[in-house]
Amino acid sequence: MLSRWFRLLREQPIFLTEKKMRLKSLISQEIARGASVLLFYVDIVKLTEVETRYGDLAAKHLLQRFEKILYAVSRNLFDAAGKLLGVQNLWGDDYAVYVSFPFIKSDEEYRLLSISFQERIENLLNQQSPLFSRGDLRIHIGYAVFPGRDITKEIYTTVRHAVHMAKYGLTSEKYASITQYHRILYEEAIHTVYMPIVSLRDGIPLGWEALARGPEESQFYSPGSLFAYAEETDTVFRLEQICRRRALEHLRYVKPSEKLFINLDPRAIDDPYLLRGNLFKWLDEMGLSPNNIVLEVTERHAITNYRMFRKIIEEYRRKGYLIAVDDAGAGYSSLESIAEIYPDYIKLDMSLIRNIDVDTIKQALLETFVQFADKVKCQIIAEGVETERELQTLIELGVPYAQGYYVGKPVKGLTSTSGAAMNQINQMQEQRQEVYRYQRMYAPQVGEIITKTSCVDCQTKVREVHHIFEQNQRIESIVVLEEDKPIGLVMRFQLYQVLGGQYGIALYYERPVAQMMNRNPLIVKSNENISEVARRAMARETYHLYDVVIIIDDEDRYLGVVSVQALLDKMTTIRLEMATFANPLTGLPGNNAIERELQSRLEGGSEFMVVYCDLDRFKWFNDRYGFEVGDQIIRRTAQLLEQSIHNEGEGSEFIGHIGGDDFILISTSERVEAITEEISRSFPTAFQEIYSKYKRDGQQPPDLSISMAGVLIRPSVDQSVEHISERAAIVKQEAKRRPGTVYVSDRQDHLADAAAPHLDGNQVS
Repeated sequence: MLSRWFRLLREQPIFLTEKKMRLKSLISQEIARGASVLLFYVDIVKLTEVETRYGDLAAKHLLQRFEKILYAVSRNLFDAAGKLLGVQNLWGDDYAVYVSFPFIKSDEEYRLLSISFQERIENLLNQQSPLFSRGDLRIHIGYAVFPGRDITKEIYTTVRHAVHMAKYGLTSEKYASITQYHRILYEEAIHTVYMPIVSLRDGIPLGWEALARGPEESQFYSPGSLFAYAEETDTVFRLEQICRRRALEHLRYVKPSEKLFINLDPRAIDDPYLLRGNLFKWLDEMGLSPNNIVLEVTERHAITNYRMFRKIIEEYRRKGYLIAVDDAGAGYSSLESIAEIYPDYIKLDMSLIRNIDVDTIKQALLETFVQFADKVKCQIIAEGVETERELQTLIELGVPYAQGYYVGKPVKGLTSTSGAAMNQINQMQEQRQEVYRYQRMYAPQVGEIITKTSCVDCQTKVREVHHIFEQNQRIESIVVLEEDKPIGLVMRFQLYQVLGGQYGIALYYERPVAQMMNRNPLIVKSNENISEVARRAMARETYHLYDVVIIIDDEDRYLGVVSVQALLDKMTTIRLEMATFANPLTGLPGNNAIERELQSRLEGGSEFMVVYCDLDRFKWFNDRYGFEVGDQIIRRTAQLLEQSIHNEGEGSEFIGHIGGDDFILISTSERVEAITEEISRSFPTAFQEIYSKYKRDGQQPPDLSISMAGVLIRPSVDQSVEHISERAAIVKQEAKRRPGTVYVSDRQDHLADAAAPHLDGNQVS
């Protein structure tokens, strides 16, 4: 009986391992002639349970009966609709049935065919197995279509695909979802949307992150659903490859200064398309390079083999790609990833950004990240920015880049920054420029407070360095030079700490100082602003917090050092000066600051406009209603002038408070007309609240107005601040003679003479 069964098996086309080449040839031939080739995966449900309950012999007989039925049903069912290519025993009770259909059918037709196949096998199996209760025996079934691109590879991938489908019932929703997912992979029905990553300094996009999306109005539209099924069906690498190719299709719209961010799953990191494909030739044709592509190492899954992972990352770097660590602060091991791969960008997870404007702990964490990134020479990108206050806080904390729905939503094209975010960035940039102007006025360059210290070359023995400190008790630092350029620093207390150890002298005393110096001291140019140098000095790690700062010239040659104490003393002096020179009522720069600004612009050599602003009838209000109302009018005027500069200026304007009701504006000749027109337009309504208050009391206060006198300053002609004041005083007299809010200037050539009897005026009643 058994020999007869084996003889029958040999007559059936069950393809064994050594016959796979024949199978590949058959499939290739069928696809070449336009047929659709399917693999049906079939196995007996819980065969091991049958073996346990009824014994090994019963299970063996059941398997033999199953093979007969499988072949018979396959011949009967598929030869009628197509062509049976063969039946293959994969392992144990797992079988693959290969069928060719002359026409490509729909997924629903394949599903119904699978259901019919399953029902026939189960019915015959239960009828011919009296040992078991009727209906007890069930089979799994799944199917997969051969795409026909690489048959050798697909012989394995289609089996895996069909096995995943077989885990679910043919009539279940899950089975339908798996079928739909594999159809998406087969058709590569993936499209990409792009979210801008924006500079928080100027609002210009650094680049765009490519985000994968499935077919619209389907359950696979979101990347979360797509990748969940990819993980479940072990097709992550295949899906990642499709997503990357789709993302890179928009490279032709990227400028050489911009970047495209694409995700790189640690489990599918070795992508031949990125490392060994035709992408490099394509980039070259577009005038781009791999430097325009940033590979985001996503933290969805832990990196298990850092040695291999780091090796592949280095290969990407050698090709020219940039690397980013994604989801920092929320992934499995993002800090370890940062330490291992030295990224060019660190993308902070949205969980750290959400409500950061009211969470001091998150603010402290973000400050630490910013300082860390500055030290290791990488850039921070904050993800998930969704409110104005979050964006404002990120700018205040010094974060260079951000992305999120408030900054710009993901869309199909490479869009710019949203209008709301752009306005916020511009406004805060103007505030920073205002602070910078104050610093420029009050804070000198660091080169003005440098001192000298001893210098040695890198081959000098530690013994000699120690001797220099012993002989010069007043010096606390020694700079190590190489061809007049600083390469290291030795602080007295740090040297003594090393030599004071048990083996310090024995280990280091006769060695070159290069072996124990600080190789990464803070080195700055002599023309850098003191306040910025102080900020960087105080951001250093604790051990080096009180190291001196090394000062160099434009050729990177050593000039001297500045101690932290000298920096802090100077910053204290600067703050006192700012408090002294600012007008206490309006907070605007006072007379000393105004003189400095005028002198600085005269030395700059470019033409500029000076506008003196004087309130009319201010004394009437101040005398009649008291200093409280007078101060309110002064503050309101200062706000009006600042707002007008904000609306119409170009960012280089200056506003100062001379005193009382007198102000000064400095702008360019191109913008001054627009600024004064904005003041003239806004002024009549700026004090309606004050007018209404006293009109209700039965009084009739006069309308306030402002007289503006503008003079064009040519540094080659106007040599001093006093000369500017004299010219402006004459123009101001003419402006005061005219009623209402008025702007008068001497810009015309025939009015350049300060004694000219007629002046150009723009009057608003």
